[in-house]
This record gives sequence, structure tokens and C-alpha cells, in this order.
Amino acid sequence: MKFSALVLTLNEQLHVRGCLESLAEADRIVVIDSGSSDETVPIAASFPRSRIVQRPFASFSDQRNHGLECCFSAGEWVLHLDADERLTPALAAELGALQPPPDAVAFNAAPRVFIRGRAVPRASGYPVYQTRLTRAGSFRFEEVGHGQKAPLSLGALPCLRHPYDHHPFEKGPEEWRERHQRYADKEARQIVATRRVEGSVSLVSDRIGRRRWLNHATAGLPWRGSLVWLYLMFARGGVLDGPAGWEYCRLRREYENMVTVRVEALRRQTRG
Repeated sequence: MKFSALVLTLNEQLHVRGCLESLAEADRIVVIDSGSSDETVPIAASFPRSRIVQRPFASFSDQRNHGLECCFSAGEWVLHLDADERLTPALAAELGALQPPPDAVAFNAAPRVFIRGRAVPRASGYPVYQTRLTRAGSFRFEEVGHGQKAPLSLGALPCLRHPYDHHPFEKGPEEWRERHQRYADKEARQIVATRRVEGSVSLVSDRIGRRRWLNHATAGLPWRGSLVWLYLMFARGGVLDGPAGWEYCRLRREYENMVTVRVEALRRQTRG
């Protein structure tokens, strides 16, 4: 199967070269940059198969939908990556051998998360699937939390066997906290505004839909951060990932607590 790639960037000079180098098997690469003030754009422009599009950021779903609609032909298969993600050789080979059925519109893939250069598959709950390979013109992503999801109406999507790599902590803890405070605020606002998860979800067969439903059902509960920490550390075996796994679980609990605090504050404002 031939595929192209869509990469989102904002001040990603630390990551963008590695991301684009990993996409050697892609036919072409579209980079949608949200106004970087560092060397992200010059680095990306140095790749001969890359096209740079400058566009202000509204949301991940908005950027990806714009890219799919304006930069690719209908029916073209597009792999979605952020700048701190990498296409692994195993996944590239899997994509090259893939023969999608005529009615296929998307495939899910799971990230292998790294912290301090070490993979933490147990602590991160691997595999946590995201819709990352899509046929342009087939559907529009929906904004969910700080990210994007395929519509639940598509049902359970097929999953690719091999992971892509994700390096979300390389800019340091302060950058991570500042970024996740923004994510938490956006996720909390969506939780308060949404009464339930729309669409039909099979809690048996649809892993992404099941996780989306569970996240919404427990969002904002005061014990959610501790519950997530216990689940990842012990039920999923994060303790076996060593110090890196412990650190990941601690940061995940910190993020869930950020969301809870913002949900409580927004609900107090609503009641007041």
C-alpha cells in the first residue's frame, strides 16, 4: 500500500527531524505548522518530499481535517503523526504490505511511549489505540478532550499490529506541565459541556469507544487520579517498567488531578 503523511508542528525543532526521517517510506509529507518561532519550519523544508502549510492552531481535529481536505486527494491513504512521534520500521513494513478492503476507511495504531529514553509499555497501558491511518475524504475527525477521535458511528476499526513511537517528555517537566495544563482545561470544559458520549458503543468489541465511554463516565471524579495510578502501576504492571514507569504513572496521576481540579472549578462557576 502507498501512503502519505500528515505531521502537525509547533516549535518542534527538537523532534521534527527525527519524525520526518522516520517517514522515508511515505510518498509525500505535509507539515502543518501552527506558527513556530524556532527552526522547525527550516528543518522541515529541508526534506525534499515535504510541503509546509502555515495555519493557526484551533484544535488537533481541526488541523487534521483541514490537512485531509485541502492537501490530499480523496481516497489517498494518510498516516497521521505529531512531531514527537516516529514511524517504526516494523510499522512501515506492515503498511507497505497492507491490502485494505475497498470499504476500509481507517486503521488504528498504538503508540509505544518513551520517557527518558526508555519505553514504558506497561505503565502507559499499551496498547492504547488511536486512529492514525485514514483514507482522505471518508470522514471528519471529532474533537474529544485535547485530541481527536474518529466518529463512533464508524464502529470498531481494524488495528495495525505494530506500534509507532511517542516521545512526549523530551522537552522537560516544566514544558510538559505547561502543555498539560492547557490540555486539562480543554478536556474539563468538554466534560462539563457534554452530558454523555454520543453514538453507539459496543463495550465488548470497540476498544476506542469503550475507553472513550469509561473516561467520560469517570471524568472529574475526585478519586480518578489515584484510581488511574493504581490501575497503571499494578493492574497493568507499570511497576515492572522500573523508575521510568513509576515516573510516567506519577505524571499521569498529576494530569488526571489537573482535569479534576478544572472540572470542579467550572462546575462551581456554573452553579454560581
